[in-house]
Amino acid sequence: MNFSIGKQQGLAAIELTIILPFILLLIFATAEFGRLLYQYNALNKSVRDATRYVSNYARPGDTGVLEITDDIRQRAENLILYGSIVMGAPLLPNLSADDITISDSDPFITISVNYPWQPIFSDTLSTFGFGNDINLSFPLVATYTMRAL
Repeated sequence: MNFSIGKQQGLAAIELTIILPFILLLIFATAEFGRLLYQYNALNKSVRDATRYVSNYARPGDTGVLEITDDIRQRAENLILYGSIVMGAPLLPNLSADDITISDSDPFITISVNYPWQPIFSDTLSTFGFGNDINLSFPLVATYTMRAL
């Protein structure tokens, strides 16, 4: 076949127009997945640090059962929420003290966090009228158990 250069002008622009949405979807999906892994890692680290803190400072009470004071609970929550025992900048967005559960079953301390992760670009994926939209947010659950010292 004999194609002239004049008939091929604009073909690259058409190819880019067809392939660009798929490339952008791939880039944004990769960015969201990386952000999810980063936040899950930060959540696990903060829960592990808080559990280590509580297991170090929880002491047996008058009855011999492990006792966690309100001050220790507050500092552990701050470790999870802010990455420090004092209040500061939030470690993860939308994480609150209501998402944190601290429990003790002598001699173990268990801290569990149910973090409501949400994508940064969109909370739902539209199905364009072919049924219900797909919710992209889901809970990240981090649980850590340690023996009290």
